[in-house]
Amino acid sequence: MPFSFRIFGFGSVNGTLCFHEYDNYGKIVLWNPSTQAINLIPLSLVESVESSIPDAGEDLVSSIDVLSYLHGFGYDSVTDDYKVIRYVCFVCDTRGRLDDIFLDSLLKDISLDSLWEIYSLRSNSWRKLDVDMPYSLECIEGTQVYMDGVCHWLCEDDYESSQGHDSPSGPCLVSFDLSNDVFFTTPIPSDLDGCFYVGELWINLVVLNESIALISFHEKTASFHISILGELAIKESWTKLVIVGPLDCVERPIGVGMKGEIFFVRKDGELAWLDLSTKMIEELGYKGGDPTARIIIYKENILPIGGISN
Repeated sequence: MPFSFRIFGFGSVNGTLCFHEYDNYGKIVLWNPSTQAINLIPLSLVESVESSIPDAGEDLVSSIDVLSYLHGFGYDSVTDDYKVIRYVCFVCDTRGRLDDIFLDSLLKDISLDSLWEIYSLRSNSWRKLDVDMPYSLECIEGTQVYMDGVCHWLCEDDYESSQGHDSPSGPCLVSFDLSNDVFFTTPIPSDLDGCFYVGELWINLVVLNESIALISFHEKTASFHISILGELAIKESWTKLVIVGPLDCVERPIGVGMKGEIFFVRKDGELAWLDLSTKMIEELGYKGGDPTARIIIYKENILPIGGISN
């Protein structure tokens, strides 16, 4: 894959990885390493707005950029379909005498309201989602996972609903069901209320022993705090599973393994892993290198991309 791409989420879904470009204007690609099959996801209709604005004249220069923030990739077992979710917003750059009133007259019926979109591999197309759910502009590694038909991501900001329904105050976990377009919000564990920030590399959302888990590394105590989510939409259902530490050698966690191992980068740059059952640490013999380095889970699948039946 080109160097400008990175893997989205925690790993593969039925053998397929989702790649996206580093910037928020980038392409999205589905790739099955076992078969080397690649599927480039097409542009949506809203992305054509960049070329839809009329010419405002040489001294009334305007441009519209479409920014998309990937939030989920997973499998809908009800329809045997693979889907991608993203949040789309627009940035309008104006110079000269182009004020808001004149811009509105230029745009006419072109809407610049932010929206959610979902892509279907089966139809190879995007559609607008009729939802008003919390989003994150910090969708970095370790903040999104998929499990059993539901995409989950972390959102750190207070959220004000534009549709009048109840909304969480403060940071939360957002869970989107791919089969019915329904979402749930779950406030984060109480012990993280005062120090939660999605952009920090010490926060990791993972699937641990078939449960949604939040791993946080607390630098002051040099310890891992691991909380398991019991039920969506209920803050009190977070259960503190274990506190591991102090581990003075740890710089930050970078993922979990299939058996619940916690992989991390040591302060000397070496990669290592922690066995939760024995509390033993073992080196991997590799340097962490890039600060965005991650451990992902890949399960081989020789079916076509997504495995969808023809």
